[in-house]
This record gives sequence, C-alpha cells and structure tokens, in this order.
Amino acid sequence: MKFNCKNIIIYIYILNCSIVLGQTNEIGVFLGGSLFHGDVGYNNAEYAILNTQPTLGFQLKRNLNYHFGVSIHIHRGTLYSSDANASDFFKTERNLHFKSKITEFSLISEFNLRPYMSRYSEYNISPFLFFGISSFYFNPKAQSNDGNWYSLRPLGTEGQGSDYYPQRELYDLNGIAIPFGFGYKINIYDYLTLNFNISWRITFTDYIDDVSTTYVDPNILSELGAELSDQSNNTFPEGFQRGDPNQHDKYGFIGLTILYSIKDRQNTCENITN
Repeated sequence: MKFNCKNIIIYIYILNCSIVLGQTNEIGVFLGGSLFHGDVGYNNAEYAILNTQPTLGFQLKRNLNYHFGVSIHIHRGTLYSSDANASDFFKTERNLHFKSKITEFSLISEFNLRPYMSRYSEYNISPFLFFGISSFYFNPKAQSNDGNWYSLRPLGTEGQGSDYYPQRELYDLNGIAIPFGFGYKINIYDYLTLNFNISWRITFTDYIDDVSTTYVDPNILSELGAELSDQSNNTFPEGFQRGDPNQHDKYGFIGLTILYSIKDRQNTCENITN
C-alpha cells in the first residue's frame, strides 16, 4: 500500500479533526463530604467517611478528546476526627480531637476508561481515573472545657516554638498534596453530566490534626495549651508518644459533581477529499 504526501496530509487532518471534535469546556459544582486519616481518630482510612463534613467545590475543565481532560478545582470544607471513635485502646485513652477548615486549589488530569463526551448518546457513560497536584490551607482547632474552639498551632501543644524544644518549629498552615482518585460519570441530559467521585490527598505534613510526636512538660505550656495537649483522664508523662511522625496525614473528598458542557464553536471538519 503506497502513501504519497497527499494521503499523509489527509490522514493528519482527519486525526486533528477527531481531536477537535472531542474538545469541550465544562464548568461544574461539587457537593459532598470530607475524608481524613491521620494520628487522631479511626485506625483504618476506610472508616473516615463516618466523620465526613460538608464540602463545596467548583471545577473548570477542558476535555482534550474522548479520553483525556485537564481541570482546575477549588474545594472548601471542614475536616474532623476524634479519638472517641477509635477502636484502639491507646487512642480512646488519649482522647484527642480536632476540626479544621480546609481550602484547596488543584490542577487535575483525568482519564476516561471509555470514550466519553457530553451531548453524544453513544459516548455517555464512563468510569474515570484522575491525579494531579494541590495547594491546601488548614488550621486545626480543638474544643476546651469551656465549650469554645481554639486554634492549636499558636498554643504549641508539642512544644513547637519553645526554647525547651528548639528542634520543634511551628508548622506551616499550608502545604502541597498529590490528589488521586476515581469516579463514574453519566450524561443525564444533553449538556449535563453527573459524576460520583472519591479521592485522597497524599500530603507532606503530619500536623493537619496537630498531633505528631511526643507529650511535653505541661509546665512550659499555657493553661489552655496544657489542657488541649493532653485531654486524657490520666495525664501522660513528658516524652510519651503522642503521635506517629513517620506517617503523614491524608485527606480527601467524596461526593457528586454536576457539570455543564460548553461545546467549541468550531466542531466540524469539512471538505475532506482524497
């Protein structure tokens, strides 16, 4: 079979058309809940959904073809976990808890396992996978005996920022994470897509829940700091393990996204002749 320059040009043109036909923009809203797995709370990540808190998100997506897309995401929600829900004896005795607002900005790459494009009835369902990079912001708080919630970072509950523990610096309230997850999407009406998705974020901090290393001498802390650093019935001694510094915290989201498809104006290829 012979290929001349004309055939090659036509082939490239047709290939380019198939990409153009698959290009659309989508805007969407995420409604769901948060997930958290760290030092505080359940031992197993699969139980994290039991502490889920409301989360709202926004998405702007560009579909490059029937399989690949890239998107920008914004999530705003709350993380929560409590040792009271753990099955581990040490954790229930430790009796710590926390909550934190979480704000996240992400760049996500998505892959459809089947060809998918909104407005095309033959390509209207598909499972999908996604991963990317995120920047997130948090601020762990705990509730004191007076019923109020207080930010934990300024209290240095593990001696951060204290002259007695110079190697323990105050942790940052922002970080970089690697999001990954999977979902299932379906075109429910012409330009509307509904997808269910679940995701986790691998982070590089162990302080989303303010727990990481060991208990410190309560005498170096403020009265409030001493109360919130050790909420057990039996006071733990200085140097006793409070958390696991070798395991970074993880968080994620689970819920539904409603997407509206905006098709490119130029979506056809004409005058293809051989």
